[in-house]
Amino acid sequence: MGLIFKDESAVDPKAARVWAFLFFCAITVLALIGLLAIVLLLHDEIGSGFRMPRQRAMGLLSAAVVSGGLIFLLLGVRAKKQAIEERLKKVDEDKPWLKRKDWAAGRIATASKPNAMLLWIIVFFWCAASFAISLVVVPWQLMRGNHAALIALVFPVIGLALVFFALRTTLAWRRLGKSVFEMKSVPAPAGGALQGEIQFPGTARPHHGWHLALSCIRRSVSGPINNLRTTEKILWQDEKWLRSDLRQKNPDTIRLPVFFQLPGDKPESTPDGGNGTVWRLEAWARFPGPDFRAQFEVPVFRAAEPQTVSDDPTLPDQVSLDEIRKQIRSQIQIADLPDGKEFIFPAGRNPGFAAGATGVCLIWTAVVMLMAGAGAPLPAVLIFGAMDLLMLIFVLDLWFRRSHVKISGDAIKIQTGWHVFKRENSLKISEAANFFAEIGTPVGHLTYYDLKLRARDGKEWLLAKNLGHKPEADWLVRQMTATARNVPVTSANA
Repeated sequence: MGLIFKDESAVDPKAARVWAFLFFCAITVLALIGLLAIVLLLHDEIGSGFRMPRQRAMGLLSAAVVSGGLIFLLLGVRAKKQAIEERLKKVDEDKPWLKRKDWAAGRIATASKPNAMLLWIIVFFWCAASFAISLVVVPWQLMRGNHAALIALVFPVIGLALVFFALRTTLAWRRLGKSVFEMKSVPAPAGGALQGEIQFPGTARPHHGWHLALSCIRRSVSGPINNLRTTEKILWQDEKWLRSDLRQKNPDTIRLPVFFQLPGDKPESTPDGGNGTVWRLEAWARFPGPDFRAQFEVPVFRAAEPQTVSDDPTLPDQVSLDEIRKQIRSQIQIADLPDGKEFIFPAGRNPGFAAGATGVCLIWTAVVMLMAGAGAPLPAVLIFGAMDLLMLIFVLDLWFRRSHVKISGDAIKIQTGWHVFKRENSLKISEAANFFAEIGTPVGHLTYYDLKLRARDGKEWLLAKNLGHKPEADWLVRQMTATARNVPVTSANA
């Protein structure tokens, strides 16, 4: 019976032929039994002298009829199932977002509790394995004079960091519970707008407002089945900041309004996991103790008719640019010149990012020094040392790189470097095509942008690196464009 209800796409052709042969044999045997029963009912005696009571012949005929009816019933069920699958397949081709129940319902929930439980399972096994190695293997290796075994102490340190992260994640889940994004229309049309509300229980108000971001991400899964590796690349992103004192209909439920205009030239969502495109809506806010953060994969598909975008209903709830720059403590300055403006990007303007990168670099440097002092193999020391050197250059760039961009008269002058080591470039305004902010380094839920200038000959000039927030990046693009006058305005996702 399992073969009857099994999906055709999963059935091996050889098994299907065997099943068909067995089914043909069963039908043949039943037909012969039924024919024999009819003969026995019509004649009490066969030429060979074989005799069978009439009651037994009737039972034999009934069994043949019932068995045949059961087989044909199963055939009918199988045919009905195939018809339903064909109809659903056609619906899925026309409306692929119906493959996911949460997308079809327009209510997408976070999986905070399962994620927290899975995180604790991972932390438990990591800590158990790392501490066991540290307590059993390391002392034994040290007694034998193998000081390179001290490298294994790095794993318990990582385990302690994982415990701290798991505690904050669990506290955030217990404090804020499950979040749900309720869409206004399903799916969100490409070239239109994503609208809806994020809902979760609570009454808290963050000090610096609510942050929302929508990203179009290309996801690639590679590697063997037991060691899959997932890489993500942001193709497009938009970001909004909402005030902390939003009006709420229910005092026990927080509702965050969502509205993002969608580009029409980006790929559609991929309903199935694995390789494809993910449209990810994120919300986060800072609180004393654990912070709030929620993620939702939303369906974005092209509509049959051109979409008209309405006005943004969240405009009255958005934080002003001046308040955003005050909250992020922006150090970027704009100075007026007699015939233009100077844009100053000082060194070390992202102290949080730079401090975190410095901490990672110091830990990595300590590991390299420990390996070298313990007599680890030279190739391993060289490989780890080269990676540490790259990390050191990146950290120095975060702390010491500064940029000056002067737009005055008919020229654009660009000066970048590390204090003493500077590089200057210039071009005429008439040679400039557009200013734009390109997606750079993603760190956690933040994405840093690189401010660039594209010339009419296609050459690109780096003006400033690691702009921490898209609203400020878009504002700088508009300011530079307005100062240059005849350069067209370009979005930060160009």
